[in-house]
Amino acid sequence: MSDTPETENRISDDVLAGYLHNHVVAANSGEHLIEEAAKAWTGTPYGPTMTRLTDEIKEDSEELQRIVETLGMKVPVHKQAISWVGEQASKLAPLNPSHGSAGHHPQLELESLISAVTGKSLLWETLQLLAEEDGRIDAAQMERLHVRAVEQIGALTGIMRATAKARFRNEAIKGP
Repeated sequence: MSDTPETENRISDDVLAGYLHNHVVAANSGEHLIEEAAKAWTGTPYGPTMTRLTDEIKEDSEELQRIVETLGMKVPVHKQAISWVGEQASKLAPLNPSHGSAGHHPQLELESLISAVTGKSLLWETLQLLAEEDGRIDAAQMERLHVRAVEQIGALTGIMRATAKARFRNEAIKGP
């Protein structure tokens, strides 16, 4: 069957669904990664920021799930299984097994979080662009979520910059 002018320029539901499903899987792992990372920062000056980020990232993950459901793009069972495995792996905190704030492990953990949130910001930006052609996607909502992701990147980067030198001197970040 050939594409008609009406369908050849339309956003493909199959492509969009695959894209969103992969982000749902990543969001589930990211949610648990930030929960584990926040443990390392409890009792430090950065603990409240990490707690706020944990709450926001969980909200963002739930928001993504609502968007997928609203679009009628249920995550296939095999990707749900992959998501569950990712959640379990992130609970093991392989990047920072001791939940400490000194040494290279928390540095890798922060870098991974920054990368994950950057991916999320690009998701929201992509959906904002697609909203121009797909009225089911709320451009204003995507803009709000994108701005929040950029702020989250800034907060994580700020923690990383403020604490990196001490970490590489193998000093634990202490509370006030």
